[in-house]
Amino acid sequence: MHENHWCASVDATIQLRTGCNPLEKHRAQAVIVHADAWAPMESVADPHDIRQVVDYEVIFLAIRELENNAHCECLESSILDVMDAIFGMTIVSSARVSMHKPHVYNGLGMPAISLTLTREQWAKSKR
Repeated sequence: MHENHWCASVDATIQLRTGCNPLEKHRAQAVIVHADAWAPMESVADPHDIRQVVDYEVIFLAIRELENNAHCECLESSILDVMDAIFGMTIVSSARVSMHKPHVYNGLGMPAISLTLTREQWAKSKR
């Protein structure tokens, strides 16, 4: 699917407040986030300049910014916030963001949600 594309990936563990699951306590809890952003190889003028490929710092900062939200509705809305930051980089053609909650079932299960979008799909969702 992503042949001849650069991929910038970010893994982070953040403290996030979500209250959509009754099994959770209403306080910030660990959420593991993984984000991938793909950019076509031919659209990069200078592949030796990582900022021209995909600036993964933009992705990292968007993930960390979620912690400043006093109460996120759910992981889904948080994923969409990270997607907006990723597609703010015009070179990105597609992205995938996933979030895992290792704490919800006391280590016996790890609920996860992920979303993969192309730039066109993301643009349609913004209309």
